[in-house]
Amino acid sequence: MGKGVFNIHELAITEELLKLVLKYAEENDAQRVISINLQVGELRDFTEEWMQRYFDYLSRGTIAEGGKVVLKTIPVEMECNECMATFRADIKQADIKCPDCSSPSCRVTAGNEFIIESIGVI
Repeated sequence: MGKGVFNIHELAITEELLKLVLKYAEENDAQRVISINLQVGELRDFTEEWMQRYFDYLSRGTIAEGGKVVLKTIPVEMECNECMATFRADIKQADIKCPDCSSPSCRVTAGNEFIIESIGVI
């Protein structure tokens, strides 16, 4: 998803993002939105290219038109339920196990975030 294929989920999220950005801009008497910096977890499977395309489309005719969307990807981190070790997980692997004790019983502790880090306005 998000790699050249229309993604309705990504479009809907971008639409909500634009609403928040415009509300922030209005509350701060901004004349123009320059940038939106996001922290997005790897599990979200969003790409900067498609988020920008959707944002460009949705923001036409608003003060956010031309704003640059910048994504910082947060890698997936997990914690083992057996030995409590924390580790970075490769989500492309079908079988994720703890590198310390080989337990498959692990939980995600990072990598599903969607955070607006900052909004640049003038």
